[in-house]
Amino acid sequence: MSGAAGAAPPPAAGDPAWETVVGLEVHVELATATKLFSAAPARFGDTPNTNITPVCLGLPGSLPVLNRRAVELAITVGLALECEIAPSVFHRKNYFYPDMVKDYQISQYDEPICRNGRLELASGAVIGIERAHLEEDAGKTTHLGGADGRIHGAAGALLDYNRAGIALLEIVSRPDLRSAAAARSYVEELRAILRATGASDARLEHGSMRVDVNVSVRPAGSDELRTRCEVKNVNSLRALVRAVEYEAQRHIELYAAGDSPSRQTRHVGEDGRTHTLRSKEGDDDYRYFPEPDL
Repeated sequence: MSGAAGAAPPPAAGDPAWETVVGLEVHVELATATKLFSAAPARFGDTPNTNITPVCLGLPGSLPVLNRRAVELAITVGLALECEIAPSVFHRKNYFYPDMVKDYQISQYDEPICRNGRLELASGAVIGIERAHLEEDAGKTTHLGGADGRIHGAAGALLDYNRAGIALLEIVSRPDLRSAAAARSYVEELRAILRATGASDARLEHGSMRVDVNVSVRPAGSDELRTRCEVKNVNSLRALVRAVEYEAQRHIELYAAGDSPSRQTRHVGEDGRTHTLRSKEGDDDYRYFPEPDL
């Protein structure tokens, strides 16, 4: 059951029997002049497929070289979030999707550069930061035939690899957020830190800051972590709030009907409803192994 039909349901906050549990994965493009592992320019808005090198496309014989400035910016953000800073290694994350032309992403797995931090919200709530790790960005997909270029209802797609290989810092919170409003506040506070440190312009509208939202619900007063769904690539604060509210209510309705949500990756439409993209992958599906070229 997807809960996608009809008008968007009211927020779950109206049902005191249930508690919303939210964790956020925020992907931030770091303010470097060049990409994470190549000398290609890291610029927004250039002609498609002009800022690319053999490294960006994974061509045979090309070798990645780590961008020192990206490491410095990642450490700066980690210190601002009171993280532990660790020596780090890179892994290959293997998956097959058109925007990742190499069929693997150079990322960090069990040894991220930053871990165990915290972020205090304006309300005084303290949200744990599980980790922040460096990785390369994927290319950009523009969908044709769907509403406003979105994947839902699209008939085809165009690919631009200018973004492929741009330095990303993925900041992963613990599941400490309890409402859509708290999730919004977290993103606003984090964005302010990123801008104050000069690590990123953190512009949601340009894609230099993107949010993946993990949502589940549980009976009020419980410490249980139930099945969560991930809403990918949320690109505005309004969409973030609507995605959390819609998903929480969808889960509640499934439990009320004697069913339960399956672990899925979803996306949010302009109407605030979420739609299934695919079943959610686990770490084993990505077949992580150490990056031999770094």
